[in-house]
Amino acid sequence: MKSIRRSIPAMAGIALALSLAGQALAQNATVNLSSQKQLIRGYGGMIHIPWFGDLSASERTLAFGNEDGQLGLTILRIAVPDSNTSDSSYVATAKAALDAGGLVYASPWNGSGSMNTSDFASYADHLSSFVSYMKSQGVDLYAIGIQNEPDYATEGGWRSWTATQCHDFLRDYADQIGTRLITCESFNYSKGLYDPILNDSAALDKMTILGTHLYGTPVNSYSYPLFDQKAADKERWMTEHYTDSNTDANQWPNALGVATEIHHAMVEGQFNAYTWWTIKRSYGPINNGITKRGWCMGHWSKFVRPGFYRVDATASPSSNVLLSAYTGNSAVVIVIVNNNNSTSSLSITVDGSTISSYAKYTTSSSKSMANDGTVDAANGSMSVSLDGSSVTTLYGTGEVTGSGGAQGEGGAPGNGGSQNGGAPGNGGSQNGGAPGNGGSQNGGAPGNGGVTSSGGVLITTGGMVSTGGSLISMGGGNIGAGGSSLGGASTSLGGSSLALGGLAGAMNAGNAGTAGNAGTSSTDQTSSDSGCSCHVAGERSNSNPLALLGMLGVLALGTTRRRRSSRG
Repeated sequence: MKSIRRSIPAMAGIALALSLAGQALAQNATVNLSSQKQLIRGYGGMIHIPWFGDLSASERTLAFGNEDGQLGLTILRIAVPDSNTSDSSYVATAKAALDAGGLVYASPWNGSGSMNTSDFASYADHLSSFVSYMKSQGVDLYAIGIQNEPDYATEGGWRSWTATQCHDFLRDYADQIGTRLITCESFNYSKGLYDPILNDSAALDKMTILGTHLYGTPVNSYSYPLFDQKAADKERWMTEHYTDSNTDANQWPNALGVATEIHHAMVEGQFNAYTWWTIKRSYGPINNGITKRGWCMGHWSKFVRPGFYRVDATASPSSNVLLSAYTGNSAVVIVIVNNNNSTSSLSITVDGSTISSYAKYTTSSSKSMANDGTVDAANGSMSVSLDGSSVTTLYGTGEVTGSGGAQGEGGAPGNGGSQNGGAPGNGGSQNGGAPGNGGSQNGGAPGNGGVTSSGGVLITTGGMVSTGGSLISMGGGNIGAGGSSLGGASTSLGGSSLALGGLAGAMNAGNAGTAGNAGTSSTDQTSSDSGCSCHVAGERSNSNPLALLGMLGVLALGTTRRRRSSRG
């Protein structure tokens, strides 16, 4: 009897949780503008011309412009040619990115085989030659990598390096390259590739940027305590990943996975930069126009401009709701991802700001960076309604304490009248409408200001996938645990493993599921994508779309690896 009595309260609690499922429950979040985190270099993607071709002139404008109907990407990654370092094929797109106020960096693949230490000097000349050539063509590379995915080289078909070689080349040849040198870029953030550098002051002194990919990397491995301890003055860049290569980028809510990943990359990973794999692809941000996945990326790239800083915020104010915040140029940007199928209501307090009104932009199954009007704030507090399965950006300008960001790096919407930064109008096309009546935000390159107009036309090809489930795990996240840079997000994505997508999401063939992995999940898309740096015939077979959307809190440990094939 005693055990039965003890079970009654638990049963009642479950019943209460079930009865509240699907309702818009108000939760609280706090943004602390005086608690500054990492500098933001930007968000972008890659072109690999031998494998995928170049962007057209109009696609360059879509990608790097920041007017209505444009993505505002500020980073372009290109490939270092294996032999001919005077290859001019990347120049036009690289110039377009630079002209829009972005930066360009390069990564080498190289032919198959193993690197020999005896080849270091000639290899340094190879990298330096490409840097010099691009500069002669008007493209000043911000940085260049040592080697793309040396720890996936056998499977991928490119050059393999040992961790010792990666360390030694950085230490001994960084000064000979002519620009910043990015570390070897691990395919899955293998810390063993970077620990030797961090533990050697001579090598660490030569390191400017730690570059990594996130294929198969669970969110709870995004943090890097040794880096925090030894390299506080260095930068971490996420230089390549994609969340799903089998599903069209307009399918919803699959496309929302990239918003979840960017949130974790910024908060748990504390990355300074986020680079998607290839910009133009059926699963990429641009494919016959801007895709749903592209618009999800735009909730950061259009508003969180180079020179902004992330600030401390409640990272997981309620189950399956994620929040991050940024400041720069007297602006406050708050990005909220609602992975629940139902609408949610969120109360937000912004400490250190007198901003009284925030522009609101939403991407959901029926909206593509839609202008959802404004959210009024009183004494720093406001309440915002979130569409089910959506990403929302709140953008406000005004008096801000502790805001970072260099002058001239802005370009997000303002409150006055020129097209160089206006808040969007009320356009209705899928790419947003014509420039609206917003204002000029002084800063950024000309024409890089405005944000996207309403554009609430549904462009998804799959419609809304029923995500079913209930908030059985409501309250399971570390609600109110914000304040630390991790914001208490560790278990908020665990929740009920049936909350989104149901059990079917865990049944993806070839992917072993492990539940409750501190917010890692198929929605995060980190563990179900175990290959990397794909090319035409070699794009990895990823998990079923439902698996990618379902089972929040389930970590698919990526036993399905990308097939090795010839470059096509």
